[in-house]
Amino acid sequence: MLTRENTKQLKGFAVLLMLAHHLFAFSDRIPYGFDFSRNIFLSNTLTSFIGVFGKICVPIFMFLGGYGLYASCVYKEDNENKIKNKFIIKIVNLYKCYWKVFIIFVPLGILFFSKQPQFSNENFGSSFSNVRTYNVISTFLGIETYFNYEWWFFKSYLFALFEGFMFLELFKNNKSIYKEVFVIILWYIIISSLLPNIISLCGLNSLTNNFWYLNLFCITSCSILFFIGICFSKYDIFSRFYKIIKDLSHIESIVISFITFVLCFYVKAIINNNDLDILIVPIVCFSVIVMINHFSLLAKGLLLLGNNSTNMWLTHLFYCYYFYPFVKIVYGSRNALIAFITLVVLSLITSFLIDLSWKYVSKLYNQIHIFLLNKGY
Repeated sequence: MLTRENTKQLKGFAVLLMLAHHLFAFSDRIPYGFDFSRNIFLSNTLTSFIGVFGKICVPIFMFLGGYGLYASCVYKEDNENKIKNKFIIKIVNLYKCYWKVFIIFVPLGILFFSKQPQFSNENFGSSFSNVRTYNVISTFLGIETYFNYEWWFFKSYLFALFEGFMFLELFKNNKSIYKEVFVIILWYIIISSLLPNIISLCGLNSLTNNFWYLNLFCITSCSILFFIGICFSKYDIFSRFYKIIKDLSHIESIVISFITFVLCFYVKAIINNNDLDILIVPIVCFSVIVMINHFSLLAKGLLLLGNNSTNMWLTHLFYCYYFYPFVKIVYGSRNALIAFITLVVLSLITSFLIDLSWKYVSKLYNQIHIFLLNKGY
């Protein structure tokens, strides 16, 4: 079974893939005059492959989300209220992380980055011009992604949590993994193939623009991995994986895990079929954990990134897409590896500063609260 530390390490690995994906997978988002023409350590082909493979970051986060949801909400006969409370706590904590970033970066964008020149084909720099009150409120609630288009994952993850909770309720007394996997596959086929055809035949195409339909019924392979993560946690599938390699030496397990990871990388980068993520993601997660268990320094590094992964996910795009002065810093070397390291460092430092600032805000709030109580207010 994955430990809490393991899941954080995998989140650290996933956030690195996310940063690589956003840097290397979209040539039309690279600022004018800053293409990676000085690649020394990475070839352009390998950089492109890394960018495509990096797309697997969101499926990994979904898988780990489902895994963690079950691990923190293990059903017992007397803990149904505990499950509901855990669900609410997860939603509240996610919004708190989101709002901490929102109330810092959105005002900064409006105040200092609303009159930027167009510096890429996608023109993300214009996101902070002509801002309306509706844009602020809807993005604050997570309904829209006006100020950061890649915040779409926030809403998707919220709905995945809701659907994951319903899945737990539905199968809380079930002991058969086959029944749950069958329902997951059947649900995916109905939602992804049958339902769109039925809607088209019945002339209900207006549903395709409906908020609730899009978020509750447009299930992708990415969302399905949330349910698969629940099954992996509930039935401790990774322990069965470990039994396969338990008699191998350290070197053998490292080599086999590395080869398995490279094969997954190759399949994802070359074929680039999202449906394959359902098979690839658990294998990649297991391979990475086996490898880092033998390298303590790497394990500590990924743990550090994992502890800051939410802040890094929410902030890194401002540095590589939205705030032009920082965009020039990230891409300034015109070298893919240096750009990647720069973005990681900027995002990590930002995460430290966000947590530190809110630590002092919380401390100040508590002092004011105590003062007012003592004064009888």
